[in-house]
Amino acid sequence: MSDELRLNILFYLYQDGEKCVCSLTEYFATTQSALSYHLKILTDNGLLIKRQEAVWNLYSLNKEHFMFPMLKTIFKNQIKAQINTNRK
Repeated sequence: MSDELRLNILFYLYQDGEKCVCSLTEYFATTQSALSYHLKILTDNGLLIKRQEAVWNLYSLNKEHFMFPMLKTIFKNQIKAQINTNRK
C-alpha cells in the first residue's frame, strides 16, 4: 500500500466494486502490464480477490482481510472530504 496507484486501485474498487483488468486499465490510463504488476502485489498480500470468468480476470476487495476495516474508514473519510470540497 506504499504506492499511490495501489491505494487508488483499492479506493476505486471500494467505490465501484468488482472490475476486470480492462476496466481498470482504461480508468487509470496505464498499460495492462503495469497495472497487472500492482494487482499481483495486492492479490499476493490478500487485499484483493481475483476471480476468473472465461478469459477475464476480475478483481474485488477482500472484505475478510484484517486491513479492510481500516481501509473502509479511510475511504469513507475520503468520500466525505470530496463531497465537502465539491460543496464549496
